[in-house]
Amino acid sequence: MHNIKVNATESTNSLAREWFNTNKNVYPICITAHHQTSGRGQRGATWVSNAGENLTFSVIYPKPGVEIGNQFLISAAVGLQIIKALKHLKINNLKLKWPNDIMADGYKIGGVLIENILQNNIISASIIGVGLNINQVQFQNLPKATSLKNLTGTIYSTEEVLSLVLEQFENMMVSNDSSFFKNILKEYEENLFRRKKASTFQLKDGSLIIGIILGVTPSGLLKLKVEDEEVRTFDLKELKLLF
Repeated sequence: MHNIKVNATESTNSLAREWFNTNKNVYPICITAHHQTSGRGQRGATWVSNAGENLTFSVIYPKPGVEIGNQFLISAAVGLQIIKALKHLKINNLKLKWPNDIMADGYKIGGVLIENILQNNIISASIIGVGLNINQVQFQNLPKATSLKNLTGTIYSTEEVLSLVLEQFENMMVSNDSSFFKNILKEYEENLFRRKKASTFQLKDGSLIIGIILGVTPSGLLKLKVEDEEVRTFDLKELKLLF
């Protein structure tokens, strides 16, 4: 996969979208930033990362072969590919926190933000934004965030970690059709953080509920068993898993 390196940019996702709109390329491209000044996360959050210590990059994935209604499968597959890459580095207890946070030993070490470009009712390309905490040690006001270095005591080559992740992404993209995604949802659920455990969630009105994560729907809704054994589904804007 061709890798374009930039010293600094506000957002690698925004830069990748501009690249795609300008070039209309039909092959995967990775854009990596030494420093991302205004990285974005889920729910409008910012992704803060020390320059040069972590990985902030975006991959243009043309024609992923997934129906619009099932686009969550792309997010699930990306998270799973990242976990597979990190297992090569002997990182333990890796999980995916719904919808797409990368967890290790109960701490957040990374996140994924996917923005799909739609044309004529198909996904013409997915912009896969990834942030991975590699060698950063301090995470001010983020008590549940950590890095690979904090977990293992090892200083990692960001280039090596990136190479491992991109290798897994290429495995995902090689068929360029829906066959890769056939069993993704089942595999995602098997790696879901706090699945089948009672957890506390915050609703958008600020109230709290306790539920047990059962899994997800193909569209990415979280399936929860709440009081009286009722099973309900929630989207990202409705619910937040508290630690």
